[in-house]
Amino acid sequence: MTRQRIRTYVDGLDDIMRGGIPEGQVVLVSGLPGTMKSSLTYSILYHNAVHEGKGSVYVSLEQTRASLEGQMGGMGFAESAGEARVSVADLASLRKQLGRGRAPVWRDFLRRAVETRSRIRPFALLVLDSLEALEVLGGFREPRADLFELFEWLRGLGATSFVLTETPPESVLMPGDADHGNDAGYLADGIIHLKMHQVSDVTIQRRLRVVKMRETAHETHYMALVLEHGKFSVAPALSV
Repeated sequence: MTRQRIRTYVDGLDDIMRGGIPEGQVVLVSGLPGTMKSSLTYSILYHNAVHEGKGSVYVSLEQTRASLEGQMGGMGFAESAGEARVSVADLASLRKQLGRGRAPVWRDFLRRAVETRSRIRPFALLVLDSLEALEVLGGFREPRADLFELFEWLRGLGATSFVLTETPPESVLMPGDADHGNDAGYLADGIIHLKMHQVSDVTIQRRLRVVKMRETAHETHYMALVLEHGKFSVAPALSV
C-alpha cells in the first residue's frame, strides 16, 4: 500500500522526493552546529500546523522551551496558528535536575512524556533533539540494539519522526569500526544532511542533500538551502 506523504513545505524539496516524506518514517537530520537542523525541522512542524492543522511535538533535550521558541519566533515561525499545534516538550530543564548516571530513568521518562502527550493531544510529527544527548542521558551501551529499540518505538507512535544528529553521512556510507553513525543510518528510513559549503574566500552557502529516503526515488545531489521571511527553499548550488 502506498503511504501518504508528509510535505516539508521547503520550496523545491518536496518535488525531488516525489511529494514529500512517506508518512510514519524515522528520518535522521544530520549536520554540524550552525547548519540549521533545529530550524529546518521546526519549520516542517510549523508549516504542517499552519497549512494542514497537523499536531506535532518538538522534544528538546538540550535547549529550553523559552530559548527554542524565542529562536524560532525570530526566524518567522511565530503565528498563533502554528503555535497552537507545535508543542515543545522541554526536557532540557529536567536534564539539569536529574543529571547523568540515571539512564533507566531517562529512557522511561522520555517514553512516558511523549506517550502521555500523544494521548492528551495526538500529533502527526515529532522531532527528537538530539540523538547525541539521548545517547549520553540514556546510557547507550549497545548502540545498534539501543538505536533499533528507539527507532522501533518511534515508528510505533504512528508519527513521522525527525531525529537530529551531528553524525555526518560519510560515516553511514563509509562506516568505521567504532562509529555508531552507520548503525543509525542503516536503521533509519531516511537521512537528510545539512552542511556549510565554502563557495569563495568570503562566501559560505548552506546546503542540503537527501542521502536516503525509503520508498522514494529521490535526487541525491546537494542543493543550496535558503531561509527568507519564515520560509525555507532549495535551489541549484552556486558551485560544485
